[in-house]
This record gives sequence, C-alpha cells and structure tokens, in this order.
Amino acid sequence: MKAKTVESKLKEIVEKKFSGVSYVFDDWKAIDRKLSKVSLPAIICVMPISGVFTFNHGRVKDKPNCYIVFMDKVPKDADGDENEVIYSSMKEMAKKFISEVNKSGYFEAVEGDIPYDVITEKMSDILSGIGVPLSLKESAYNCV
Repeated sequence: MKAKTVESKLKEIVEKKFSGVSYVFDDWKAIDRKLSKVSLPAIICVMPISGVFTFNHGRVKDKPNCYIVFMDKVPKDADGDENEVIYSSMKEMAKKFISEVNKSGYFEAVEGDIPYDVITEKMSDILSGIGVPLSLKESAYNCV
C-alpha cells in the first residue's frame, strides 16, 4: 500500500473539516486558473519548492516547506475595510486549519510563532486573504 503524501493528508483535512471550502494544490500559475473554476473561499497548498527528509533506521519522514493560502473573493477596487473583512476572516480560517492539522495526528505539532502574509486583490478573480508558510513534518516514519 502506498503511503499518503503530505499534500494528500492536507486535502483530507480540508475535505473533512472545512465544509463549503475548496482545496487547490498546484503551482502559482495553475492556481490562478483553478481558482476561477472552484467555489470560494479556498484553501490553497502551493507546490513546495523545498523540504527535508529525516532518516532513521531505514525509515523516513518528509517535511516539505509548504505555503498554505486562504483566499476569498472581494469586490473589484475594494477599499481597506472590505479587504480587512476578508483577510480577517481568512486569518480565522488559518487558525482553525492549523488547529485541525495538529489534531489530525499526521504531523508533529505546529507551535510557536507562525508568520503570515496578507494578500490583497491578487489573481484574475480579485481575491484577498493570507498566506502561511508551514514546515509540516510527518509524525510517523515510513519504510523506505
């Protein structure tokens, strides 16, 4: 049986715990196209560009450096108040997501200071939200 990937575990968390929220995984170019075809809000896993393998006695854990983005639609030329409503809502979703990641048992606990980037009026569909860099280390070793 093939082991689940970090990305498939994240997708499972979104599908089980975030009703009405779309999950998108791809690189930035494809994400922009995909977001125009899904319902919003969306949780986006940008394809990781790096990570770390931890080997121990013939087993391995993966720890990709993920960038998880939480986005929703805003009106064209939204003002600061309109953007703030959306990115504040997405901050709440990010907090719940990190909590659900921790509860899942798939990963070592995410703790401490977690930085985030505010993203306003990006993409072709005019979206705002936040991006959170997370290094998610699997909690269980997989055989090699």
